[in-house]
Amino acid sequence: MVSAGLQGASKRGYALKKRPGRGLSNTYEVTKDGATQTVAVRTTRDRWVAFPPLEGGKKWKTLDDVQLVLVAAVDNKENPQNVDVYLFPADEVRKRFSASYAARVENGHSLPDNYGMWVSLDKGDDTIPTQVGHSLAIDYPAIAHFSLDELEAIITRDVHKLAIEEPGVEGFDQPVVAQGPKLSTVAEVLSFARDKIADLTGMPAEAIKFDLKMGV
Repeated sequence: MVSAGLQGASKRGYALKKRPGRGLSNTYEVTKDGATQTVAVRTTRDRWVAFPPLEGGKKWKTLDDVQLVLVAAVDNKENPQNVDVYLFPADEVRKRFSASYAARVENGHSLPDNYGMWVSLDKGDDTIPTQVGHSLAIDYPAIAHFSLDELEAIITRDVHKLAIEEPGVEGFDQPVVAQGPKLSTVAEVLSFARDKIADLTGMPAEAIKFDLKMGV
């Protein structure tokens, strides 16, 4: 689904480049008409998106560091047929997340720092605290749509890009298939695993926690 989001932005004329060192946050630089901005990429299978609050809701992890939010969402969580791609101004997303946070706190909800809080893309009910901040997808229509078949083709294409030929490698006359990035530390392995789980589940990477135990 991340591939669908990136492809959708590309169709609208954005050139995307993953920001070095950002790791789990799925943050990219996007350039269009000579202007470069930062964008946070999110995927969702239930049409709710999340960002973690910080400092009691005064700040938002990742969201405060970008100018745009790119979301790839299935069109229907019960019977998905397509993936919709949305591009939101980060200021508007922050406004809605802050309103949702305030409504929940006012109604006695506990919202720990650095843990994802979810807001619905679709129409909701302002009288229900957890639904405050809804309708981003109503006010900002999708910039692209992909059928599931098209999405499968995109993923297949991206997988094929990992196959590289190295004719000068001794003892090999067949293409060498890259298995992923070279990981040299435990932190890098955990970061890579968290990114992959986020892509599969649609959860923000920041909400995925590991309990690592090592012994003999």
